[in-house]
Amino acid sequence: MPSTIRKAGFVLAFVLGAARAATPLPDPMRVPIRLEHGLPTTQATIGGKPVTLFIDVGNYQVVGLKTDVLARLPVTFTGDAESWRDASGRLFTSRIFRATGLVAGRLTATQFDGNELVGDAGKAGYPQDGLIGFGLLGRYQMVFDESGGELRLYPASAEGVLEAECGSVGGPLRLENGVMVSEVQTGKGPLRVQWDTGAAADVLRPSAIASRVEDADLLRRFTFQRFEVAGQPAGPWKFMLRQFTAPDVDAVLGSGFFARHVVCLDPVHGRVAFRQKKTGA
Repeated sequence: MPSTIRKAGFVLAFVLGAARAATPLPDPMRVPIRLEHGLPTTQATIGGKPVTLFIDVGNYQVVGLKTDVLARLPVTFTGDAESWRDASGRLFTSRIFRATGLVAGRLTATQFDGNELVGDAGKAGYPQDGLIGFGLLGRYQMVFDESGGELRLYPASAEGVLEAECGSVGGPLRLENGVMVSEVQTGKGPLRVQWDTGAAADVLRPSAIASRVEDADLLRRFTFQRFEVAGQPAGPWKFMLRQFTAPDVDAVLGSGFFARHVVCLDPVHGRVAFRQKKTGA
């Protein structure tokens, strides 16, 4: 092949590669959030009525609303109900409702089915009116920027989101029984953790380290000096030790981790990445 043709081919490949790398991200759907009782919370409307909802990617529901809140909203009950157990093993049964016109920042849902949050414990025990769950958010690439006061949602088809937003292509993320799970590396061996913005604390199951740490079941908190997430160091990292029934993981990364990092979650392609928030943010 003549050298001029080879050079031209190299130049074309470089130009095309640079063009792909320089492709700008689409404008995300921005949802304003602020921390209330340790949970990322947004002001929203359903059917034109105001509601206060927390963002809960650890919950499979589309939307969950308290019983008394449903009484003042234009919803229709479908006649169906669902039962489930929370992380403490308590059994709940809730009615399914249909509603229209959810608006939270630029996130919208024209028509959706939601779940009643019953009782005064579990998710229903929080002061917010309800939650927006993974059932709605799981179709997007999610960027949780709590220090910046917003959740940014990108289409699943958008390229380069994790690199642009979190500075890394990240590491594996799996969906297991409707929850997002990653394996992290610690000085005490690997752990399976769930990503859960609806958890008001970072929680570690004592039995997960019982064979690795003496008297682990007697401790209130435990700190891993080495703690690597998606191939990135994040340690030292402290957990509250607490027994929980579900999900089947060793630990939950909740408000503590999300408050100190910008976290990128891409459940469609199975990737997660993060970066530390700016100092003073």
